[in-house]
Amino acid sequence: MPRISLAPNASFIDVSTLSPITAANDRYLQPASSARVAAVAPKPASDRERTLLVVDAACDMPTEWLHKNDVVVLPIRITVDDWELLDLHNEFDAMEFFRKDLSSRGTRATSAPVTPAETREFIQSHLGREIDFVLQVTITAGRSRIYMNSLAAMHQITVAHNRVRRTIGNRAPFKTWVVDSETGFTGQGVLLAETVRMLKRGNSTPSVAAHLEQLRGKVHTFVVPKDLFYLYKRAREKGDKSLSWLSYNVAQAMDIKPIVHAHGGVTAPALKVRGHQEALDRIIYIAERHVKRGLAARTVCISYAGNLEDVRTMTSMRELQQTCLAYGTELVLSTMSITGGLNVGADAFSIAFACDELDLS
Repeated sequence: MPRISLAPNASFIDVSTLSPITAANDRYLQPASSARVAAVAPKPASDRERTLLVVDAACDMPTEWLHKNDVVVLPIRITVDDWELLDLHNEFDAMEFFRKDLSSRGTRATSAPVTPAETREFIQSHLGREIDFVLQVTITAGRSRIYMNSLAAMHQITVAHNRVRRTIGNRAPFKTWVVDSETGFTGQGVLLAETVRMLKRGNSTPSVAAHLEQLRGKVHTFVVPKDLFYLYKRAREKGDKSLSWLSYNVAQAMDIKPIVHAHGGVTAPALKVRGHQEALDRIIYIAERHVKRGLAARTVCISYAGNLEDVRTMTSMRELQQTCLAYGTELVLSTMSITGGLNVGADAFSIAFACDELDLS
């Protein structure tokens, strides 16, 4: 099996290059001389400049948006048969995977978080001297160990960096937060967009982290899978009997498409609609109605495990875009992550928004 490397700009993770977690590994933070300490630039004024924002690759946001807003993406390890790759949330790689590998290999693939040691190594590689805070938003802890692994890594980073900072005379505390989004896909995107917006407005990082703890309970994420046979096969491979052969055949015969709802750490079918396009239109119109009523965060996120032009040309999508523009709401469309596509199949659609009261009528 090929080795992989977690360097910031690498496409692969080489586990053999990772150092053990010891105090000695923090020496790169130590100043080379007193002159070097004196040359350190003054701290930036805003918490946004002092904060490293981190998400995992399951967060559905455009690669360009992530780069523009200086958000780093923690990889997710994907294993397919005898080979291994990383989901780095690269939209080109995701489209290639959806076209070439998803239908033939996806049901046999497994995803796994990088280890606490790898997480620590990755985050440390992005820490500059200007960083006083790290704020990470993870996929729901109920579906992945990313949250727990990141908690362990952040604890070690916080202890080590505060020790090093004291040795160079920096008494300002270094603080970290790991927020369980209690959702995934586009739901993480809604929380991330609100994080960036609040920090750019001048809110403090501690207040933003506290706000996310409240906002996550208002985020509603919906997924419309297209290929029910893929879901059935993947469930069988994982030993999940929630979708039986009988229920699959009934759904196929009647062309019933489920709309899956993820909220508060719980994922369950919310609606069943005849026809894939009808299901897409239904959930888009529901989102549009909530935009008109007023959202708890001014962002609607959409992702698709396929050609985004198929979504842009939909009548319901164009109407949602016009409504978002009229109501001052950001509408973000992105390619679904490889991790997300593995779970729900090609041409799956996800949409998320935050509201005080959900109405599915």
